[in-house]
Amino acid sequence: MSGASNTATGSAPRSLKGSLLQITGCVQGVGFRPLIYRLATELGLSGEVCNVGAGVEIRLAADAATVAHFCRRLRADCPTHARIESLVAQPFSFAAAPVAFTVVNSQAVGQGAGFPPDLAMCPRCLAELTDPDDRRYGYPFINCTDCGPRYSIIKSLPYDRANTSMAGFPLCSVCLKEYEDPANRRFHAEPIACPVCGPRIWLQDAEGQMQEGSPAALLARCRSWLKQGRVLALKGIGGFQLTCDAGSAAAIALLRQRKHRPAKPFAVMMRDLTQAAIYFELNEVERAQLTSPAAPILLLPKARLRQPVQGILPEALAPAMACIGVMLAGSPLHWLLLTEFGGPLVMTSGNASGDPICTDNRQAELALAGLADGFLLHNRPILHRCDDSVQAWLADRPRMIRRARGYVPTPVALPAGLDGAVLALGADLKNSLCLAGGGQAVLSAHIGDLANRACLDALQQQVEHLPALLAMTPRAIAVDLHPDYVSSRLGARLAQERGLPLVRVQHHHAHLVSCLVENGHPPDEPVLGIVLDGLGLGDDGSLWGGEFLLADYARYRRLARLRPFPLLGGDKANRQPWRNLLAQLAQAPYLPPWSTLAAEHPTLAWLTEARSDTLLKMAAHFPLTSSAGRLFDAVAALLGVAPTELSYEGEAAMKLEALGQSAQANACYEFGLSREYELWQLDPAPLWPVMIEALQAGQDKAVLAANFHLSLVRGLCHMVRRLRRLEGVTFTAVALSGGVMQNRLVLEPLIEELEAMGLTVLTQSQAPSNDGGIALGQAAIALTQCMAKR
Repeated sequence: MSGASNTATGSAPRSLKGSLLQITGCVQGVGFRPLIYRLATELGLSGEVCNVGAGVEIRLAADAATVAHFCRRLRADCPTHARIESLVAQPFSFAAAPVAFTVVNSQAVGQGAGFPPDLAMCPRCLAELTDPDDRRYGYPFINCTDCGPRYSIIKSLPYDRANTSMAGFPLCSVCLKEYEDPANRRFHAEPIACPVCGPRIWLQDAEGQMQEGSPAALLARCRSWLKQGRVLALKGIGGFQLTCDAGSAAAIALLRQRKHRPAKPFAVMMRDLTQAAIYFELNEVERAQLTSPAAPILLLPKARLRQPVQGILPEALAPAMACIGVMLAGSPLHWLLLTEFGGPLVMTSGNASGDPICTDNRQAELALAGLADGFLLHNRPILHRCDDSVQAWLADRPRMIRRARGYVPTPVALPAGLDGAVLALGADLKNSLCLAGGGQAVLSAHIGDLANRACLDALQQQVEHLPALLAMTPRAIAVDLHPDYVSSRLGARLAQERGLPLVRVQHHHAHLVSCLVENGHPPDEPVLGIVLDGLGLGDDGSLWGGEFLLADYARYRRLARLRPFPLLGGDKANRQPWRNLLAQLAQAPYLPPWSTLAAEHPTLAWLTEARSDTLLKMAAHFPLTSSAGRLFDAVAALLGVAPTELSYEGEAAMKLEALGQSAQANACYEFGLSREYELWQLDPAPLWPVMIEALQAGQDKAVLAANFHLSLVRGLCHMVRRLRRLEGVTFTAVALSGGVMQNRLVLEPLIEELEAMGLTVLTQSQAPSNDGGIALGQAAIALTQCMAKR
């Protein structure tokens, strides 16, 4: 419907002279042109407005003072989801005097317009959805200019219906009237739909039998399936989800069995804030996050489950975790399903384990056939895969754990002076890519683990689709320093094929700079970075993971690290925490013989097994690592909360954190401080005899877990004090990044203690501090290096 034209009566201007206003930013798909129309009409102005490839253009037949007043009003009344980045006015001459103000056909002129992410259902659409007298009563695809799908349905810019997956749904006469009525909130709402002309839903059982009918009848059938403990595959906004009764331990166990997901937490969807407040004691910031247009999964502490409902949500939802992921129904289809069901539902990614979420009906029928007992399908195509975003509220700010629906493709502003265009391919775990240029960086939605071929295929699709969608041509490719990363190999091939520079970026430098970028830190001002994560290749060829770097965007200097230890068994040590405990204990002083430890601590009986002896004899042949993540694995193994083999990445550390949150620390164990050549080392060796002695004395393991976290924080701060005294090392700010900085027991006290030293502490909120945000740092570093070579 991009060709629709709308006219309001007005007085003809006395002059053909006027102004052309060129506006860039997030100004398409947010009700921006309707606002301009209403504002111009209110002020009695004539002219026109249209979408262009670079944003929005307005032509006004008015004098300079009137145009200035119009611009002030436009900024003041900017729609909720819009963002004006630039507004440039220049003289313009009309070929013929306009007699009204019109919305004219969009033009594919220019590049780089912003558009919003998918937006949760707004209150006015909810009111219509539940009004029996409204023609959209109970319609699962109700939306307006303030809500509904955006990113997931867009094909190209300008953002008009013809350029979305709604192009195949011609508007009925009633919807067309709304679409063309400036007084209607669906004026130029591109995904507009109704039961007559819009998408529809239907059911399909496990045998492929289709069931059609009214939405109410179909949702009643879904309720029946779910109450019977069945698993349902639901086509959502950015992809499929698997759902079952969140109050049924049997249904959850069935889903875990089918999905081969024995322990990784499941998220729960509540209908609305009222229902969520029945289960959890919510503070104001949590209420605001849950009801935001992004509608993310928010990690809520189990400790704040209300007493009357404790036990109604089974422990199997999030075994041995401190939090449960909760989200509210963000789409009308979800709201209707939750209302019909009458209680919370498990809502997890609709994929086979490790694969990207399904987006196509046929693909889902094949991939999810063994997982789901039925399918709730619709015929609105999903053009861009977008999983549910995950956030935690830590240290007085929302922290992004997984950035996807509701936030993508909202850009992160780049500091001034970072010019050019770079495509950064991120890391192999929690992969996302980043396209940076024009003063901003856009992170893709979460893609996943590139060891899975389907995730690699999804990355390759985004490599083509994101630059095309944003009309930006990369002039360099950035990848991780590790040459054997799947993402690095892909980047090297792309750079060779396209004749572009390839910039290899050290993993922890990228983590650090991703934090600096989102804090708007100047590119040439060094900070101290504390980067704690799993593994990343260092420039010395070893595997880093517990690092103190003095760095800016262009360069870094490694000042200190956690003391390295051998990664016994290589990559197997990343999956089997006991191997890291063995390596740590082998470096610890004053320990009893293995036989004594095994006899006194049954959980350490494996120390005397032949495989342990063999691994230690081969230790010199395995790579060394300073990994903080593997240190957490070792402590979790000692305290008996780590499985022999992890079922998901980060499992041991997350269980250790949850254990520690259930107790108060009562002691602080010493970390050693030493120097090896030019590097200072924080050595955990002294804590092992103390912790083992405490275990032998019957100390509560939860207290020991809390003590470990506190001891690590104190050790990190001790190292910072030491580094401040080094000659030639000057810093006033500390940046915290890496996956460990998502740990409440580390992040919150570490910020508090560093600030008590008088340091400015920079942390992450817009991008994940885990590997999901690393592409942002890669892009900024590559832009800096490319500029330096000009």
